[in-house]
Amino acid sequence: MTENELHDLLAKLRRFGGDHFTCEVKRSQGGLPTSMWETVSAFANAQGGLIILGVDEKSNFTVVGVNEPAKIEAHLAVVCSEMEPPVRAEMATVEIDGHHVILCQIPPTPRDQRPCHKKDRGPWAGSRLRVSDGDRKLTDYEVSVLLSNRSEQRQDLRPITEAALSDLDEETIRGFLRRVRETKSQIFTRISDEEALRMLNVLVKHEDTLVPSLAGLLVFGSYPQQFEPQLDITFVAYPTPEAGVLGPSGERFTENRSIDGPIPQMVSECIRILKRNMKRRSIVSGLYRTDEWEYPEEVLREALVNALVHRDYSEFARGMQVQVEMYPDRLVIRNPGGLYGPVEVNSLGTETVSSSRNKVLLKILEDTPYSDNRMVCENRGSGIARIRISLTEAGMEPPRFIDDISSFTAEFPNHTLIDDDALAWLGSLGTGPLSRPQMTALVMMRNGQTMTNSSYRAATGVHDSRAASRDLKDLVDRGIAEQFGNRGSAFYALGAGHHPDPEEDLFGSLVEGTVVSAAPAEPEEIEAATANQARPNLTDLQRAVLASLSEGDLQRHEIESKTGFDAVQVRGALQALREKNLVVLVGKPRSRNARWQAR
Repeated sequence: MTENELHDLLAKLRRFGGDHFTCEVKRSQGGLPTSMWETVSAFANAQGGLIILGVDEKSNFTVVGVNEPAKIEAHLAVVCSEMEPPVRAEMATVEIDGHHVILCQIPPTPRDQRPCHKKDRGPWAGSRLRVSDGDRKLTDYEVSVLLSNRSEQRQDLRPITEAALSDLDEETIRGFLRRVRETKSQIFTRISDEEALRMLNVLVKHEDTLVPSLAGLLVFGSYPQQFEPQLDITFVAYPTPEAGVLGPSGERFTENRSIDGPIPQMVSECIRILKRNMKRRSIVSGLYRTDEWEYPEEVLREALVNALVHRDYSEFARGMQVQVEMYPDRLVIRNPGGLYGPVEVNSLGTETVSSSRNKVLLKILEDTPYSDNRMVCENRGSGIARIRISLTEAGMEPPRFIDDISSFTAEFPNHTLIDDDALAWLGSLGTGPLSRPQMTALVMMRNGQTMTNSSYRAATGVHDSRAASRDLKDLVDRGIAEQFGNRGSAFYALGAGHHPDPEEDLFGSLVEGTVVSAAPAEPEEIEAATANQARPNLTDLQRAVLASLSEGDLQRHEIESKTGFDAVQVRGALQALREKNLVVLVGKPRSRNARWQAR
C-alpha cells in the first residue's frame, strides 16, 4: 500500500467514524496490545482483514507512528505463529507524515481449518470472530460446528435405536424402491426390500438388528417426531415488519404453527400454510401479465428442502428447529448450522460446487417421490441457482443469504423489483429489447446499486461469467450503463442521463451504497461493501437524522428540511442507520411516498 492509498483509506475511516469489519486501527506507540491475538483470530475466522498500527482512532485517525517498528513487527509475527493453524500474514512498515506505520494483512483461514485460535488457549477459549468493528468470543456451539467441518459428517447415519422398520411408511417406501430399481444398478432388482433398504442406508445395523437410520426416519417415518421431537418446522406469521411489535388489533402474530411429519410431508404442509398467508399479485413475464403467489412455489420448495437437508443434525443442534418467519415485507427461512465444506456464501447459486454434511439424506431424497413424478431434491447443487432464476423470472429482488456459523438464513424480500413504474422506466430508455437478467440488473442499478460480474450472476441466476460479461458489455455498448475499472475490478453503474432522480449519481451511490457481491470479492469490492458495516456508535450526522424521526415517519426531503443537511448527507446517514437496523424504509425504494421510520 502506497502513502497515497493509506491516506485515502484513513480518509474513508474518518468519514465512516471508526474502523470496520475488515480493518482494525491501533495506536500501539509503546508496543503491541496484549489483545492483538484476538483481532488476528477474528480476521482469520472471517474474510481476513488489515491491521494498521501507529494510527490513533480516538483522535480522528491521526497518524502518530510507532516506536521501534522492527521490534513490533517481530512481536506481531510471533503472535501470528502462535495461532493454530499458524497465520501467514503479510507485513510492511511504511512512512507517512514523517511517522512509521505498520500494515499487517491477515488472510482468511480456509473453512476446513477453522476455527483459527490461540494455540495455548485451545479452540474453545481461544477463538474469536469479527463482528462489525469488534471481536467476540465464539460460542461453544459455533466452535463445535467449525470443528465438525474439518471431518466428514455422518450424523444422518446414526441409528435410531428405539425405532423399527414398522415405524416407516410402507407406501412411501414402495415408491422409493420402485424408483431405485428403475434407475439404479440392477443389483436392486435381485435382492429383497430389506436388503435394498440396508444398502441404501435407510436401515442400519445396531446390535445385530436392523433399525432406521436418522436419514431413513426423517424421510420415511410415519411420525419421526415420536423419536426426535424437535426435528420439525416452526412457522410464524407476523402482522408487522418487526417481531414483537403488535398488529393493529393488538395481535403478536397472525398464525403460529409447528409442522411435523417426514420431510416430504413437512415441505408440502409448510407450502400450504404459506399460501394461506400469502396474497396473489400480477407478475410480468415477457409480454404477458399473470396472477401468481407473492413468492413462487418453486422458490418456497427449494428453500425449505435446502433448510431441512443441509441443517445440522448433531447432538448440539437436535433441539433446534427449522424456522420459517413470514413478515409483511419479507420471508425468512433459518436452519441450525452454517455452511459446510468449501462452499462460500457469496458464491451460492453462481457456482455448481456442492457440499453437504448430510450426504446419506441427500442421496435418499433424490429418489424419493414428491409430486408430479418429481423427486424431493436433485442432489446436483442447483437448488440455490433455481431459486435465483425463479425470482428473476418473477421480476423479484434476489434473495439474501447469511451464514453466521451457528445458523444459515435465507431472506426473500416481498416486493416486485420490476413493477409498473420500473417497466415504464425501462420502456423510456428506447434501446430495444432487453433480456430479463438485463432488466433486473438495470432496475437494481436504478435503485442505487453498482454491479460486478459476480453480483450480476447472483442477482439474475446467470451461471456463466462470460455470459454475464456479454450482457453487461451490451448495456455499456447501448449507452445505458457505464463501466469503471478493468477485468476483475470492473464494476458497472447506470449511465449518465438515465437516473430518474437527478440527485442520484454514480459517485453518490458509490459513497453511500453497498457493492453487491456474489462471489469472492476483489479488494475494491470488499472495501466498498464493508464501509457500510454496522457499528454501535453513531456519528453526529447519524444521531441528528435518527432524532428527526423520533416524532414520526418522514420522507427524505422532510428529513433534509428538519435537520438542515443536504440530500447527499441524509442519504448516506439513512443508509448507515439502515445497516445498523435502526431505521426502516416503509414503501417501495423508488416511490415518492416512501417514508423512513425509526425502529
